[in-house]
Amino acid sequence: MKTLAITLIALFGLQYFYAQQPIQQKQVEYLMQFKFQKTTTYKDIDLNTLNYIGSPYTNDNYLAGDIYHKNKLVAENVPLRYNALVDEMEFKPKFETPDNESSALMKSPEIDVRIGQKVFVFVPYQGGVEKGGYFEVLRRGEKYDLFKKYNKKYIPEQEAKTSMTKDRPAKFIDNPVYYIVRGDGKFIELPDKNRKFSKLFSGNENEINNYIKSKNLDLKNESDLLKVIAYIDSSI
Repeated sequence: MKTLAITLIALFGLQYFYAQQPIQQKQVEYLMQFKFQKTTTYKDIDLNTLNYIGSPYTNDNYLAGDIYHKNKLVAENVPLRYNALVDEMEFKPKFETPDNESSALMKSPEIDVRIGQKVFVFVPYQGGVEKGGYFEVLRRGEKYDLFKKYNKKYIPEQEAKTSMTKDRPAKFIDNPVYYIVRGDGKFIELPDKNRKFSKLFSGNENEINNYIKSKNLDLKNESDLLKVIAYIDSSI
């Protein structure tokens, strides 16, 4: 009886496994309509061979993520990573696929991406995608949303000028920018100075400054910034 039970479990397991294959293949086929050639050079440098410190990606390794088209889940557990340097979302059909065979996801405001716990949306600029970009959605609120733009500053490699100095490899430095997004869709870049920040909310400057001071919050700290936006959204 025990042997029969194990056999049945194994059979059902195999049926489940094979039943999933067409779904996975359909996801891959669906994604192919959204792919385009990813960028492999930046300022005439080859990103595949460049020796550098830091990273052009928010995560170096591909992580399992989900892709939504028109708010509908169309592919799950897709190997994804975000190249913040060139503002492209890279994906592979399988984790076993070599990184150099990955593709970039088509940029469209109809396509959203979740990588781990991070949700990314593509926002067009003046109605077009050419100057638009990806933003991480940190918070959705009643009056204001909080978005994060991952900017990467590139510092070229430097050759040693004397025998006493060393060559310096290229470097990528994180320089994120935060935005509140109003209900009308307007993006407002957030300064990290308390006085300049509170002036964005005319008539409530003192209240906001007092809240930041009383809670000992630092606007340069992302978790503190989230608390301030949540306070403004609910109390002002």
